[in-house]
Parts: sequence; structure tokens; C-alpha cells
Amino acid sequence: MKHKKTTHQKRAIKRQTWLERTGRIFNISDDESERLLSQPFVQSIRINTLRPSNARELLLANGYTPISWYGDGLLRPTVYSRELEDALARDGHIYIQNAASWLPALALNPQPNEKILDMCAAPGGKTSHIAALTDNKSFITANDNSHPRLYKLQQNLQRLGVEEVELTLSDATKPKFAPPIYDAILLDAPCSGEGMMNLNNPKSLDSWSVAHIKRLQSLQKQLLNAAWRQLKPGGRLVYSTCTLAPEENEAIIHYALQRFEDISIQPLTLQVPTRATTLGEWNGKTYDANTSFAMRIKPTPYNEAFFVALLKKTA
Repeated sequence: MKHKKTTHQKRAIKRQTWLERTGRIFNISDDESERLLSQPFVQSIRINTLRPSNARELLLANGYTPISWYGDGLLRPTVYSRELEDALARDGHIYIQNAASWLPALALNPQPNEKILDMCAAPGGKTSHIAALTDNKSFITANDNSHPRLYKLQQNLQRLGVEEVELTLSDATKPKFAPPIYDAILLDAPCSGEGMMNLNNPKSLDSWSVAHIKRLQSLQKQLLNAAWRQLKPGGRLVYSTCTLAPEENEAIIHYALQRFEDISIQPLTLQVPTRATTLGEWNGKTYDANTSFAMRIKPTPYNEAFFVALLKKTA
């Protein structure tokens, strides 16, 4: 008679599987993987330029430090004033966000007067970043498929002073109308979220599995297909995830490069010190050599694991 595995046993199996996969991704031992995946995170602050203030000076005076690769980013000190942060965040002067989450909007490089789609927009950190980078001079459609999440998105955008944004509630894999109308699209895809998991919090692995990764891969391909139909010739699409899984990262970019004839992948030149080499193959599957132009971010205490790729639709 087979006995059901206990929660502790299930977590132990998932833990070991994740350690082994991470070791293969970065070519490190299980012990090194364990250290990598057990690091505590230090939170970051993005200065919201849509609400001009002296927030940056106040935070610098209170021990926050600049982040080298992004001028409006600051790193929270070990000891900080929650009251100061809460007041600045409440008034929309700052947005508390992991530093790696700034990469998709920076890679998209949005421009004034462009029509931009944020496909999976809630809770709004990346939407508001796009608006800030264009000084509210782009026309953004921010979509989500959950009414509660869309409401939270709306509240955040109002607090942060975002204008010229249309909110839509829809299944992004099935756009009602899909003419190529957008100059730029951000697809920050639903993913397994390994970047937010931590071995010091065993519960964070409970919803994780290789089977779940494969289900998400199918959804990511559907979203990418829908996005490509809506992107203008000459337009840009950023695909990003906050996970390590090659099935959700390099494999998706390989799929796009093989599926679409009117596609090229653009090198990303952002000088992020924790950038790691992308994978050329995984589980016996070889990826298109141009997937190396994408950006894979190694987890550190200062940024979670992330993956970003910039795709262009040829004119």
C-alpha cells in the first residue's frame, strides 16, 4: 500500500529538484545553489519623476544609496525609516519595487507619442515606470484579466500621477480586435516566480513544480502570439519573467524566433552587474544562437532572478 507523502516530504523533493535545476542553469554545485537561493533580499526604491519632490534627497540623507545602472533607483539601507518610506509612497513620490523589475520598461525604451500596450499590467509598477520614462507623453493601454487586480492597478496609477492610460479587463490571449496598432508592447508574463522564492521560506515552493512550469510555458506562447498580432511593423516587444526556468525564458524566445518570419532579437546593453550568460540548450533541446542577446539576471540580495528579451517586428 502506497503512503501519501507528507507536506515536509513534498517540500524536500521540490527543494532538491530546484537546487539541481539551478545548479545546471549556472553551472554550480548544489551547495552553491543553496547559498544562491537562500539570500535575503534588500528592497529598492524607484523615484517617481511624475510627482516631482525632494524624495531623492531625503532618502539619500537617510542612508539610501544610488544604484549604479539606474539613476532613479535607490537601495534601502539595513536600518531605515518605515514612516518616511510610507509617507513618500502614499503620496506617490516613490514606488517600492525590486530593482530587477525596472529592467522591462528600460529595455522597452518607450518614447513620447507612442501607443503602448502593457498586457499583464497589475499591480502597475511597470505601467507607471513606462509613463514616467515618457513624462506622461505616451498613450498606454494597461490590461489585466482580474477585476480586483485591475482595481488595484487603477488605484496605484492614480496615486503615482499616471495620465493618458486606458484600463482594459480581458484575457490577453484572446484580444477582441487584433490589428497591429501598438508601437511597443510589454509582456511581463505570468510565470513560476522562482525569483521570489527562497529556501529560507519553504512554503514559497508549495505551488512550484516542473509540471506547473510546463503549463505556464503554454500560456506564455499564447500570450506572445496574441502580442505579435497587435504589434506594428517596426514595433518593439519586451518579453520578461521573474523566474529562472529555461522553459519559460530561452525556450520562449527560441519559439518566437522560429515561429515568426518578421522578427529579430535586439541586443540589450543595460550595464547590470549581475547579468549572467543565457543558455544555449536545456534538456537536450538546442536554442537559436540569437537567444544570447537576451538578458538573464542572477539572483543576489539586491535583485531577484529575472529574464528580459527585446524583440523587434521587421518593417
